[in-house]
Amino acid sequence: MSGDTDNRRECDFCAHRCRIPPGGKGLCGVRYHVPVAGTQSGERSGEIVTTVYGEIQAAAVDPIEKKPLYHFLPGSTAFSVALGGCNFRCRFCQNDHIAFADRLGPPRAHWEPPDLLAAWKRSRSPTIAFTYTEPGVWQDYVIDCARLARPEGARIVMISNGFLTPRAVERLLPLVDGFNIDLKGDEQFYRTLCRATDAPVIDTIRRVAPHRHLEVTTMLMERFHDSALLGRLEEELHHAGVQVWHLSRFHPAGSMLGERATSETFLQDALRSLRRGIPYLYAGNSRFYENQQTMCPQCDTVCITRGSVAEDHTLRGACPRCGHLLYGVFS
Repeated sequence: MSGDTDNRRECDFCAHRCRIPPGGKGLCGVRYHVPVAGTQSGERSGEIVTTVYGEIQAAAVDPIEKKPLYHFLPGSTAFSVALGGCNFRCRFCQNDHIAFADRLGPPRAHWEPPDLLAAWKRSRSPTIAFTYTEPGVWQDYVIDCARLARPEGARIVMISNGFLTPRAVERLLPLVDGFNIDLKGDEQFYRTLCRATDAPVIDTIRRVAPHRHLEVTTMLMERFHDSALLGRLEEELHHAGVQVWHLSRFHPAGSMLGERATSETFLQDALRSLRRGIPYLYAGNSRFYENQQTMCPQCDTVCITRGSVAEDHTLRGACPRCGHLLYGVFS
């Protein structure tokens, strides 16, 4: 965190890089600059703290595929946790009641990192997922929990909008085993619907892809995502080294309840329009299971099936027919 002559301090958690005055908050609504006067117990004056630290807004055991993570311990579960807060203001947000700081209700529980560790152990899930809202704005909690849980055998995954600073990525990479990052659209899409920009997201994807398991999700909206845009996104992801891309259907939510839901036909046409520069493409929020199966890129054998449950037919990640090693974490 950097400071300047008017006592503002810059938060380096996300790419907004908010310069927060004493007693003020960042755009996320949960990063707070503690003033010298009125310092509370445990807070150090002049520092930026996370006001929702440990305040659990949601916790559940989910199939890992729900994140979506299709190539990370397929068929397993994830102990999924969210604090409140987000650095975007997406008009289509499905979780605005826990993502937008000005709409937060009382937390379900207060869990310090040892409490979360105990709850994860009770869940009997191999993975802890920080999800539902934007963990980038409460990454200090992610980091503290990961430092406790990974030595106990937990895998850590983070479902994020990717709007991080390079310094934040450096902090997270040693402690997070897998990411799903949203690439929502182009610059116009981000500015119009999310109050953000696309360049930091693409930069985060480029920084994560060589070092950690990464899957990318794009939610398709018929009015905004045409084949030309998807082609540009595919090229960006291909050059970044992305192997897994989920294209999912939009369902009306947030302040866009009047927007048309994305049709199955539009989704299927979108998948067919791509050049297949990315080996694993999936359809999300779709009733057609054939676009949710994992096929071997070498011999086209079905390696992982997904319906009501996911079944992994690989041999520790290798195709059962030709032995080709699939991208992913399988043990």
